[in-house]
Amino acid sequence: MKRLISKTICSVAAILSIVFNVAPDMQTSRQGLAHIANLEGCRTEAYQCSANVWTYGLGHTQGVSQGDVATNEQIARNFIADVHSAENMVNKKLLTSVTQSQFDVLVSFVFNLGAGNFQSSTMLKLFNQNQPLKACLEFSRWVYVNGKDCRSPDSQCSGIVKRREIELNACLNGW
Repeated sequence: MKRLISKTICSVAAILSIVFNVAPDMQTSRQGLAHIANLEGCRTEAYQCSANVWTYGLGHTQGVSQGDVATNEQIARNFIADVHSAENMVNKKLLTSVTQSQFDVLVSFVFNLGAGNFQSSTMLKLFNQNQPLKACLEFSRWVYVNGKDCRSPDSQCSGIVKRREIELNACLNGW
């Protein structure tokens, strides 16, 4: 079993090294990129995430099917494209200035939960009303996967709660 796992898990540090060299102009900070990558985890082989979506690499889902395998280069390029897409959504919908760490966690939010959830969120409305403290506190509300409360010990999605706690803290206090 150990052999199988070691073949399917990839190094987040190795992927980020590629990302930092290929796309040094990302708007998301290195800390923000590391946050997203570390909490997504890295796998070369497709797996079903807690939302039952086929995923590989660093949380990449678009066009992923059971049995797919990705190289480090593909994983890095997909990560760059996925983060750029999230950055574009934040830039398009956010109407006020925010700190770098707030921008980073908003990108992480879009990356993890999707543009639709971001666009309709109270968090975005509060940021756009220039209420960053209240907006940041909204992170703690986003702890559900497919209607399942990830704070429950048997939820199988406790990583979401940890992610939101880190994002809340970074939003309020910086990295």
